[in-house]
Amino acid sequence: MIRIFIIFVILILAPASAFAESADWIEVKSRLSSGIVHIHVAYEVHEQTMPYRQSNLEFKMGTGFFLDGGLIVTNQHVIEGARTIKIEGVATKEKFDVELAAIPSLKFDLAVLKFSNDKERQRFERINGGIQPLEWARWEEAQPGQEVSVLGFGNSNQLVATQGIISNWEPRYDVYQRRLDHVTLIRTDAAVNPGNSGGPVVSPSGRIIGISARYGAGENIGLLIPFATAQKVVNTLKEKGKFIKTETGLVTYNINPTLREILGLSADQTGVVVSHVVADSSADKAGIHQWDVLTSVDGYQINHGEIRHPHAGNIPYWFLFNASAPETTVHFQLLRKGKKFDTKLTLAASDKPRTWLPLEGADYQPEWGYLGGLVITEVTRSLLTEIEKNGNWRWDLVNDSSPTNKIYIVSNIEYGTQAMNYQEYGLDLMQLRVYSINGKPLNGNLSKLLDEIHHSITMGTAAPSVVVRLENNISIQLKTSQLKEDMLALVDRYPSVAHKMTENTQSKIATMAGMTGMSGMSGHGGNSSSSTNQSVN
Repeated sequence: MIRIFIIFVILILAPASAFAESADWIEVKSRLSSGIVHIHVAYEVHEQTMPYRQSNLEFKMGTGFFLDGGLIVTNQHVIEGARTIKIEGVATKEKFDVELAAIPSLKFDLAVLKFSNDKERQRFERINGGIQPLEWARWEEAQPGQEVSVLGFGNSNQLVATQGIISNWEPRYDVYQRRLDHVTLIRTDAAVNPGNSGGPVVSPSGRIIGISARYGAGENIGLLIPFATAQKVVNTLKEKGKFIKTETGLVTYNINPTLREILGLSADQTGVVVSHVVADSSADKAGIHQWDVLTSVDGYQINHGEIRHPHAGNIPYWFLFNASAPETTVHFQLLRKGKKFDTKLTLAASDKPRTWLPLEGADYQPEWGYLGGLVITEVTRSLLTEIEKNGNWRWDLVNDSSPTNKIYIVSNIEYGTQAMNYQEYGLDLMQLRVYSINGKPLNGNLSKLLDEIHHSITMGTAAPSVVVRLENNISIQLKTSQLKEDMLALVDRYPSVAHKMTENTQSKIATMAGMTGMSGMSGHGGNSSSSTNQSVN
């Protein structure tokens, strides 16, 4: 009796999944096959270095799937630059003409297609049978660890399926790629191969968990556009004819020890700090201020820039609204000078285009400076070349650079400093453009501004913190009282730096370099160790 009771208890306590039968993926593939198509695209290729040469016609392939109404969803990169788009059903190699049903979304890498005319659709159904639209998944099917199957024409002219699980949900930041930047994707260990792009990745029930978007550099690493994001974007494409980007007007980053002390935050206070609020933006109209701390969004607590989603796990807080349509309301709780506030932010449409500048510019004798762990360096062609060799790209800056308009970036960050605090807590400052220090614009006057900071410290008139404004509307604060320690962190590593700077009378900081309390350092054309351009990305 005791043995039977123990077995009964074990059965009660065991998770249901332990007894669930494995998914019948053969049945799922067969059932969904009439809703999946092979996409064939003809596109023109121009030689950029020799534009006078005649363009070549090339071909690429991908996968798509039907939704209600006979519309076809695929990736934007599959049909980009298309001269013609044709599809094949699974039952036959007969091709059918389709066209764009809306302007594709570059940011979310999604496109919606339709048959060129009713006759073409009728011909498709006559040959392939009725169209079987696929359905979007439910949240409980999209949790890490759940089984999925990638359906599509990966490395094949036949519909193939690969299986795996959802590994996790992860944010992607790729501003220079433009596509899938600031988007949360699903990672799977199911094989996603060339030709799968745009195809459905489904749950055991056959519902769409995500859309194949990229295959990883390693084996069995696939990235999917989540169903929750794709559904919002596709609905907007169908209703509006294009995806309308929205903006909050907020620039935020994680709380770090430096700001925790400056803003008087408790050791256990969570949230993100508002670095900047764009004038007349949704955030501005909602009454959100610079240096506010956003503590929750739509009922989810914000911790290190993330929320704990009941199904997806830890994901960026902006996932809740970055694919939402204009006029969507977002609820924030915030902390300002120790007081709590609730506010509603209404997303506004943004038509701000991205600017891609030519790879042209001039070289200079570089000016550089050091402040609170930031190595601030003037942009030169040689600097950008070195950045590119390290696997990054900042040639977009060079068009703004001229003998009368110098620009500066953060070329390095020293360890054990205030600036590294920001880096270690998730705010990547490397290679960001520096616009101003304490509200004074940088334009060939870096040495002068650093001298002013040092002089104010010597005279006892310095403000408690120094504010550095960078690109992307990011502002950081550095405690004035700690600038001495930040300088010593550099001199301890590179003693020759202090010696070199004491000899540089042209920089007018001989007294600064000779004092243990110096707050900043600057020079022209130096090759000291502190100005090396190392990437910490």
